[in-house]
Amino acid sequence: MPAADASARRARGNGFALRALFTRPEFTAIVGTVVVFAFFAIFTGDAGFLSLVMTRNYLEVAATIGIIAAPITLLLVAGEFDLSVGSVVAACEITLSYLIVYAGWAVLPAFLFSVAVATLIGLTNGYLVVKTKLPSFIITLATLFIIRGATQGILRMLTGNSIIDRVRSVSDEDPVSLLFNSSVGPFSISLIWWIGVSLLCAWVLQRSIFGNWIYATGGNRAAAVRTGIKVDRVKIILYVATAVSAALVAAINVYAINQGNANAALGREFEVVTAAVIGGALLTGGYGSPIGAFFGALLFGMVGQGFFFTPLPDVWFMTFLGGMLLIAVVINNYTRTLALKPKGGRS
Repeated sequence: MPAADASARRARGNGFALRALFTRPEFTAIVGTVVVFAFFAIFTGDAGFLSLVMTRNYLEVAATIGIIAAPITLLLVAGEFDLSVGSVVAACEITLSYLIVYAGWAVLPAFLFSVAVATLIGLTNGYLVVKTKLPSFIITLATLFIIRGATQGILRMLTGNSIIDRVRSVSDEDPVSLLFNSSVGPFSISLIWWIGVSLLCAWVLQRSIFGNWIYATGGNRAAAVRTGIKVDRVKIILYVATAVSAALVAAINVYAINQGNANAALGREFEVVTAAVIGGALLTGGYGSPIGAFFGALLFGMVGQGFFFTPLPDVWFMTFLGGMLLIAVVINNYTRTLALKPKGGRS
């Protein structure tokens, strides 16, 4: 019965293709983004959710989360964690603003110096994690407080304040400022940075040898070491990449609000991890997608802006976000388990 055999083979092929789609790390985030957009479009579209202004607002919010969420995803795939990114944003905001406003530096050297500060922080985080063997949660929680306190204390000593104003007015004629303070059509340049960083991280993870090292580091460290992968070096590089992405967000923030703030990005570390987890990353390592983090950040931005168009009191926003995160974790864990099963269906 050749016709029956061919039909059965096609059915199995379709089943495998559907299963492969469902087990993609970014599947949950993409479906969630479509559902959330449809919800707000239907129920709050007339109130302004579908307007150009609101679209620009939630894309800007999503961009500043997504720029960091993409490299954070790589770090999570490698089995590590970074809670210090919010403090790094604040430190880099103050570094950039002080050098431009008080020291009279041009934008490019000031930005590069803030990137150097971020790189040093990333190296420190990575070195402490790999050398002490302590959980990265504890190490980066400690550096979160150290960096935040040092940023606030040093700025108070230098200026007597926690904010540095007039960044745009001082550097408005510097052409390099356009990298952080310009628009593409009606949208902020941050959208381009977000797309670029997300695509770069996706390429690194899926298409490069280093991406294989990341998966091996988070999936099976012992096997990775046996094959000659420098797992400690991989982790340190990812900590540096995460910190540098925070420096980029700091520059975008400074020009968006025309000031550097020592209290900036409070809670940002939880926002980027939420976006990464909604995007398919697991805290246990070995599984995740920067493209999923892109949609996780977009979903976060839409919920953050669209929720306030609903009749629900604002205080319910965090409850809604926590429930969404819990659902995403459960689904991602299930799909990963499904993905690891042999195609024959036996575990």
